[in-house]
Amino acid sequence: MIDPYIAVSLQTTVRHVTQRQQVERNLAHIGNMIDLVCHICSLELPVRLIALGEGAIQGFADEILHLDSPTYTRTMAAEIPGWETEFLADKARQHGVFLIGQLKEKLPQWPDRFFNTVFIIDPNGQLIYRHRKNVVLFVEHSTTPHDVFDDWIAEHGNTLEAFFPVARTEIGNIAGSVGVEGSFPESYRGFALNGAEILYRASLPEPWVSRDIFELQNRARALDNTAYLLGPNTGSLIMPAAPGEAPVTVDGALGGRSMIAGYKGELLASTRVAGDSYVSAEINIDALRHFRQNARFQNWMPYLRSEIYRRLYDESIWPANLPAMDDAQAEQVFRSAVDTLTRRGTLTPRGKA
Repeated sequence: MIDPYIAVSLQTTVRHVTQRQQVERNLAHIGNMIDLVCHICSLELPVRLIALGEGAIQGFADEILHLDSPTYTRTMAAEIPGWETEFLADKARQHGVFLIGQLKEKLPQWPDRFFNTVFIIDPNGQLIYRHRKNVVLFVEHSTTPHDVFDDWIAEHGNTLEAFFPVARTEIGNIAGSVGVEGSFPESYRGFALNGAEILYRASLPEPWVSRDIFELQNRARALDNTAYLLGPNTGSLIMPAAPGEAPVTVDGALGGRSMIAGYKGELLASTRVAGDSYVSAEINIDALRHFRQNARFQNWMPYLRSEIYRRLYDESIWPANLPAMDDAQAEQVFRSAVDTLTRRGTLTPRGKA
């Protein structure tokens, strides 16, 4: 039996930083907010799980400054474990909680590349989970496992666990990713088919939050997979100003509107705030497990006809084993993928009958 508990989607203001040591300011702010939510939200039930937004620690220097992969790897990327995760491990031990967050990480076998990595720290301060983001946009310069596909499967295997790992914990099975990967139903179905019961999806910026895309996708991923979903977004963005001027705070830049969705796709908690905020909701894993075992509607995985879906992905669209690219090079690959889909008849050019 797993007693019901409180999970929190934590939404924090992010200071734009350009050097790794500068993230200490964001970590200190996150630590203060963790202290706050563990006090307030535990007045109801014990807080057992806290989720941070994407960019909450390091910000978005990669995208904002268009940093190439070697430069970002050298100046900003973290090791996991490293001093950033050690700070959070101390908080996890202090409050007896699981913490799930994100860092852009460097690995020794790829010295000029960095990965966008989701991690989980348990209440003992142990790092128990890492997932490297599988899909990125052309303005993101992080490497994905697909970009080093042959080397990846040689090291990790070609299994669900290699690309959609799940942490099996005393509070349920947890997995997830960040940003645009949440736009791909296949990714979250991969986590669910590998056993995930609690999904993590953070974050999206404006204008895709006020257009309700963040909420729509998060609720759909929960509903599709009969799973809870924690959707923390990041809050205000503080940008540096000219010498002698005050920093510029852009309250709506990162969208906010953090949420938690239930395993039937319903919103359990949400906020309209764009700055510092949080939402909390009760997680009942035993109820979810009973529903998955017994419900015959809104319980979709038992109905999967996997044989008929396999052909969808027989042919490559975005090629594997690509080098680290800048925006222009990634744009060329995107245009080539569009051309491939057009030749196949998937896409029909404008003006063609």
